[in-house]
Amino acid sequence: MGFKVGKEVPPMERELIYLLADLCVKWGFCIPPDGHDEISKQEHYRAIEFAQDVVKAEGMEGYAGWVNRIAERFRERFGTDEIDSVTFVDRVRGVKEDW
Repeated sequence: MGFKVGKEVPPMERELIYLLADLCVKWGFCIPPDGHDEISKQEHYRAIEFAQDVVKAEGMEGYAGWVNRIAERFRERFGTDEIDSVTFVDRVRGVKEDW
């Protein structure tokens, strides 16, 4: 059983929330709510920046191996190294939602 983010949440934020949930379940990166909100509400992300923010929020700065693994998970999920809320397209549905 999982959870579903409400329809009122912008598409990129929603997908970042799901990625953070995956990282929590699979690798134990269950970051505190403040860090979670700060990361999920970004308007633009590069894979390495996202990974660094997750590792920092978890209090594990300096763990380059984790940064690389998380950045790779970001690329797998979004199919690119960089995402932006203005041009974000949901890969599952293949549509850009108007927000």
